[in-house]
Amino acid sequence: MSEDKKQQESNLIQVFKRLLKEQCYGSQGQLADALAEQGFNNMSQAKISRLLSKLGAVKMRNTNSQIVYILPDELAIPKSKQSIESVIIGIKHNGMQIILKTGIGGAPLISRMLDSLGEPVGILGTLAGDDTIFIAPTEIDRIDEITQSIRDLLDIRKD
Repeated sequence: MSEDKKQQESNLIQVFKRLLKEQCYGSQGQLADALAEQGFNNMSQAKISRLLSKLGAVKMRNTNSQIVYILPDELAIPKSKQSIESVIIGIKHNGMQIILKTGIGGAPLISRMLDSLGEPVGILGTLAGDDTIFIAPTEIDRIDEITQSIRDLLDIRKD
């Protein structure tokens, strides 16, 4: 591959990543149109599909509840040799909210991960401080079941 082709490929990947970080493209057609606006014409569905696969992009719900392509580094799921269970101090509920305590600095990462799991596991949303996460359950009358589901998902054995 010539230096010019390598540079074009590098530029395409940079622009493609920037577009995905905007988190507003839900189809390959939308991505093709956006790339055309950036000067990358004749982008086939196959080429876009290969780029999505190469970068590991996945479809997820963004903060506006739209299903869009997102890069894995945007998910901010903790990647550590330390187990999640070792970061969590305890989890309890008061009948209205579920409170999860973590070690210092652990709450934002765990909260982001819980938000990505969302309503299918009973989590309406989370709010994280430095070491505390407030979890709003989807249904208060199922709070015991939802708390246990979170315990199971995170492999929590402490209260």
